[in-house]
Amino acid sequence: MNNDEFYIGWMQQAPKGFAVWIKKYVFALLPITIALGVSVALAQKKFGSGNFEFGTLTTVTGVYSHSPVPNIKVFDGKDFWGNKNYITIPLIGFGKHGADGVIADLENETNIAFEGKELALKGTLLYNDGKLLMQIDANDKPLVMVNEPAGKVPETLQENIGIIDIKGEIVDPKCFFGVMKPGEGKPHKDCAIRCILGGIPPVLKVTNDEGIQHYYLMVGEHGEKMNDAVRDYVATPVTLHAKAVAYGDWIVLYVQPGGLQHYSYMREHYSNNIAMCGKRCVE
Repeated sequence: MNNDEFYIGWMQQAPKGFAVWIKKYVFALLPITIALGVSVALAQKKFGSGNFEFGTLTTVTGVYSHSPVPNIKVFDGKDFWGNKNYITIPLIGFGKHGADGVIADLENETNIAFEGKELALKGTLLYNDGKLLMQIDANDKPLVMVNEPAGKVPETLQENIGIIDIKGEIVDPKCFFGVMKPGEGKPHKDCAIRCILGGIPPVLKVTNDEGIQHYYLMVGEHGEKMNDAVRDYVATPVTLHAKAVAYGDWIVLYVQPGGLQHYSYMREHYSNNIAMCGKRCVE
């Protein structure tokens, strides 16, 4: 391209030499652009595999417990050693609310305390990665039946794992296990905070070195709710110092006083040197 073929934007047609020069570089950059776009797309985090059976009501029968969070235990046979197997289904409410209010209203209507009773509850199932939850909505008339359990209720298998230190991300289980995609991380942070503040129990999502995820219910040291306490820690890496207790298919973390902190790579890997480097260290 020579100076006589200099192109000015308001000209109706580009000079021939200029057009040839542009086409040459466009064709050269086109495969690079396509390859870069495909690489970026493939590098994106995949959508979760959660399912929310919107519009479908399922009736589940099991034994109700309010601790550590409102849940219903469904007994489904025996394991290899002859012990009763059960699935724990945490209960959540409609929208950004926990199930406590719905359960309290049903107890008042029936004048029956549900703890330890056999309930048939109608609700919407949501599930992901081996965990199952159920949404109950007052508008769906969720209580189908309440009875004393038939025979002796099998004891909940409990195992005191001990005090542990664990790292992960706090998520709201309703969105993460089925309602939203993505239901975790910073894109979902505002929604997760509102769900947890509305009474949905917080869950710690932990990813091990092999990329396998595990999930833990979170309560305070004495089993009290800590929804308000986690509001500034949702959707960011955190560390927990907690007593871990396995209740069958769920592990519950009883977070110790001061045991919830933002995760710091510097603190974990260089804590012995931080005091020595002073202002040169930046977390």
